[in-house]
Amino acid sequence: MKISLIFPRPPEKGTFCGTVKGAERYNKDKIEFYGFPPIGLLYLATYLENHFDVSILDQFARGYSIEKTVNWIKQEDPDILGFSTITTAGTGVTSALIAKKVKEEVNPNVKILFGNYHATFNDTRILNKYPFIDACVRGEGEKTLLEIAEKIEKGKGFEDIRGLTYRNNGKIIRNDERPLIENIDELPFPNRKLLGNIEYKSKVEGLDIALGKFTSAASSRGCAFKCSFCSSSRFWNKWRPRSPENIVQELSILEENGYKSLLWVDDNFTLNKKRLLKLSNLIRKEKIDLKWMADGRVTQSSRELLTAMKLMGCKVLSYGIESGSQRILDWYNKKITLNQVYEAIKNTKKVGIDFIIGNFILGAPIETREEIIETLNLSLKLNIDFPQFHILGVIPGNWIWDQMVKERRINPDESWEVGTAVLPVPLSELMTRIRATHIKFMQRPSYISRQILKTLKSGYRIRGFLHNLKNVKQWDVWNNWKPFWG
Repeated sequence: MKISLIFPRPPEKGTFCGTVKGAERYNKDKIEFYGFPPIGLLYLATYLENHFDVSILDQFARGYSIEKTVNWIKQEDPDILGFSTITTAGTGVTSALIAKKVKEEVNPNVKILFGNYHATFNDTRILNKYPFIDACVRGEGEKTLLEIAEKIEKGKGFEDIRGLTYRNNGKIIRNDERPLIENIDELPFPNRKLLGNIEYKSKVEGLDIALGKFTSAASSRGCAFKCSFCSSSRFWNKWRPRSPENIVQELSILEENGYKSLLWVDDNFTLNKKRLLKLSNLIRKEKIDLKWMADGRVTQSSRELLTAMKLMGCKVLSYGIESGSQRILDWYNKKITLNQVYEAIKNTKKVGIDFIIGNFILGAPIETREEIIETLNLSLKLNIDFPQFHILGVIPGNWIWDQMVKERRINPDESWEVGTAVLPVPLSELMTRIRATHIKFMQRPSYISRQILKTLKSGYRIRGFLHNLKNVKQWDVWNNWKPFWG
């Protein structure tokens, strides 16, 4: 039994609600890709490889065309072909194009599965539109995919497999939900060698901030919060952490394999203070020296916690600030205040985290032009190193989608596959305002002087500066910027 899994690239031409940034340079020995490894797909493949023959193609990182991807599938000759699909990136569209060609030109009997967020919230829509797709795996996929493979190998049907929506004699059947894996320490560490000769890198606003061999990792699954623009709480249902001991075991292996830097992909890395303090102590005890970046939450930013994070290797911390309007923050159900935003940035600067990134969302359906300007101005007031602006995408799985459908402001039959936006002002105006704010942010004399002083005090920033000198042409961040939607 052979299983092949694909992380697709976004559509080459087209409209998709989301920007996935990547750049590839090729030689015969390696591929350099500015984007992080698909850790979810790696977990799936590693979970399966003790039972079946498994292969992975990161189509996005390798830059493969649809035709080249189909040729790869033909060479692998899998019995099961799975796609990790994300609505915001439009990868469900790419996956469907590949799947159709595979069924028509390679093997009509291969079982084709869709998984991840797009398949979870659009399962029946996908199967209704694409008759050549056999099933959608909803939610956490490890046990579901293993059961699918075992059933196929034994020639049995899918009727008892939880977490699966499938086609049976022309009918679409939606099985019961699958319970989550309670103890995720039981999962094997992702086998990153399955990805082959791809050298992943990480870039923020044109600057490569991953120094040395880079990868991604997850110290937890899910989120305890229910922000209205996010689908995580519905996908995972609850937050489940790995133990500090289990995490340190994986970090030790990564260090032994030459990794130097790491991105934590957790939805909420800082949720449990006690866990992080223990993790920090264990990392220092084991003398693990990995530089890492993560997303933080402004309500979890005490100096004690941030100091522990710095001591355990935190170099880049990104906060979801979202808006300069308390009204919009409340509508997003962020459960934060603007005072907490200022306090978090102050604490992070005081502790000495090397790079502080602020993430902002513009274009909420109820947002006024004045509130948009408030958010842009907030980015100029905060003592952060980089602002990242995103235009709000409305997709199946988040509360805003449900609300816009209820208010008949979007047609779900037209927008489910790539998402959409319900903007209070024209997109061109948003883009113009964002670009102007980026320019103003970067050209402030006070900002430039602070950056120079901060760099002189940071060995990490100095190494990063020297490393990026060769890419100086890419530093024009306001021209490189692309909107979250479009």
